[in-house]
Amino acid sequence: MRQDDGRHVAVVTTTIRVPRFLADVIENAERYGHGERLMLIVVGDRRTPPEVTEYVADLDRRHATVAVHLDVPTQQRLLRRWPALDLFVRYHCIQRRNVGYLQAVLDGAEVIISVDDDNFMTDDDFIGHHLAVGRQVEVPVVSHPSGWWNVCQRLVSDPPRRFYHRGYPKSRQDWRTGDHAVRPANVRVIANAGLWLGVPDVDATAHIEEPIHVTALAPIDGRRACGLAPGTWCPMSSENAAFDASALPAMYLPVMQDLIRGHSIGRMDDIWMSYFLRAIADGRGETVLYGPPLVVQKRNPHNHVADLAAELPGYLLTERLIEYLRQFATAETTYLGAYLDLTYHLHEAAETDAALDAADREYFRQLTLGMAAWQAAVADVVAGGGS
Repeated sequence: MRQDDGRHVAVVTTTIRVPRFLADVIENAERYGHGERLMLIVVGDRRTPPEVTEYVADLDRRHATVAVHLDVPTQQRLLRRWPALDLFVRYHCIQRRNVGYLQAVLDGAEVIISVDDDNFMTDDDFIGHHLAVGRQVEVPVVSHPSGWWNVCQRLVSDPPRRFYHRGYPKSRQDWRTGDHAVRPANVRVIANAGLWLGVPDVDATAHIEEPIHVTALAPIDGRRACGLAPGTWCPMSSENAAFDASALPAMYLPVMQDLIRGHSIGRMDDIWMSYFLRAIADGRGETVLYGPPLVVQKRNPHNHVADLAAELPGYLLTERLIEYLRQFATAETTYLGAYLDLTYHLHEAAETDAALDAADREYFRQLTLGMAAWQAAVADVVAGGGS
């Protein structure tokens, strides 16, 4: 059993349903002794049913865990402090989760956990495993000469199937296994990516080809958790992930939904966020862990062909984005300063890239405008002006 270390933890979710899975989150937290230091933040949207408010209030009344519902009027009052961000973040999208992250830090959370409403608890100590963030831990650390390693090769499926994490660059997919090196190392963890049983978080192409059912997580070097060495990357999703509050500046989920080549881009917000985080964390010698806590994803209904249409422009832009990110370096010593440098770096890279077409260049302009609005809001929160 992992012990609670006294830090305050916020679990943030967005939903357009009554989030009944949160009762299991509380039960799991209470079982492992985390309930009194836990806050649940439910970020609503314009389609969220009104009964969510009473459901969350009832959780708050019955448990030591604090539970709050950020309905639309509450979000509007909060975001008027940062008009540029308020006018940039849209409704009817998972990027409303950004508001929950800001509220979590305003409320004193030191660890923020993001979870989707179709992810359900296992016997793992959900909070305890995520409390690896912000700590020095000894884990197997994986490196690969290509600069990429697919953590999904550790997931055992029935029937056996090979698949890649959602958002893994298509040009970097190499179906051969091996060639990676594993060594034990003592690392500072900035984020923890919990993996999944049931339906994994993969691209629409994998779901279209054949259903995937994950049954287990294979150990690596005898351990369930592993880190990736600086320079060896893999995406991280926001469905079951935690980060240290110091990394808040890098955790912005970019606004999606713009039209590129006739398709509305989507499903890359948390993926790109994870690449932004790695571009900064590598330079700081900090690590992202992958492994426990496992959750069971009982996936909400999806139109896989519609998902594919939303992913297609992202497949192309991701290739360019990772090239820009691999060239990034900063002398800044904080995530806040480094993220501002990263924003300017991406803007300049896109503006000076002669091979980029006009539509893509304009998309990068909009992307970096959103990043700048987020950085300004976080700077205000860090300075105490948002409290």
